[in-house]
Amino acid sequence: MLDQLFTFYPTTYSLDDFRTAFSPDNPQFAFLLIVAAFTFFIGYMEYVYSFQLVRREKSAPYPVWMHTFYFAHDSMGAIVFAMAAKATGGFWFFTAASIALVIWNLFEVYNLYKCIYVERQEIWGHLHQEPVTVKEAWLRVIGQILIFVGVVNLFRVFMYDPYMFKWFIFTNVLIAIVPGLYWEKRGTQIGASYKLAIVILIGTINSFVPSNMWALTSDYFTMSNNPWFYILGVISTGFAVRNLIVLKRMQRKPKVLENGIKTVW
Repeated sequence: MLDQLFTFYPTTYSLDDFRTAFSPDNPQFAFLLIVAAFTFFIGYMEYVYSFQLVRREKSAPYPVWMHTFYFAHDSMGAIVFAMAAKATGGFWFFTAASIALVIWNLFEVYNLYKCIYVERQEIWGHLHQEPVTVKEAWLRVIGQILIFVGVVNLFRVFMYDPYMFKWFIFTNVLIAIVPGLYWEKRGTQIGASYKLAIVILIGTINSFVPSNMWALTSDYFTMSNNPWFYILGVISTGFAVRNLIVLKRMQRKPKVLENGIKTVW
């Protein structure tokens, strides 16, 4: 075990891992399909609650840099999977994943639009003496996206992550850890939600159980070959539980706002 923890080998997953795992000939194909579908579904739900919160309470559950990072990551992922689909003659998983990531990009565009046109003063007001203009907000968002596009691709090379599969785990780690810290910093339940925290917890557990989508796709992600994957999973799950504790410690938000709109539980 210590050897796997502190000695690293230049191995990774391969294109053939995807084609073998997501082929109907794979004895575990049906189970993997269910696990993968559930994993993508949870990812979408984490954005559905973000939509609800920013629309009803005028406050998003994630900091703006998470939106810009996910936009950069998912746009690169859509391109990478589209190229993989082309290289494999249109293999269904790569095509479907590329389309799914384009949809995620549209979700992120919506959230960034709300950051710029609804939350810009709350997000960037401390950096300006005058009210933040739409132009200034756009420039900051575009700047962050450019930085993250560079970071994602540089570390994709450093990690030898040709199809973004390692990066996808990091996005799940972020969404497990960051929201609770962000809510705690703001000190209010407005823009936060028990429903979202529960969905994040379920998604985090689903990402790191031994039968997760990554391990079912490639032996590279199994516990025996990559114990740090699961150590980080335990840490992330702990922070996902902490999100609920953070909410419980705060003063409960009203069920209905002054404008008559119901808040999100």
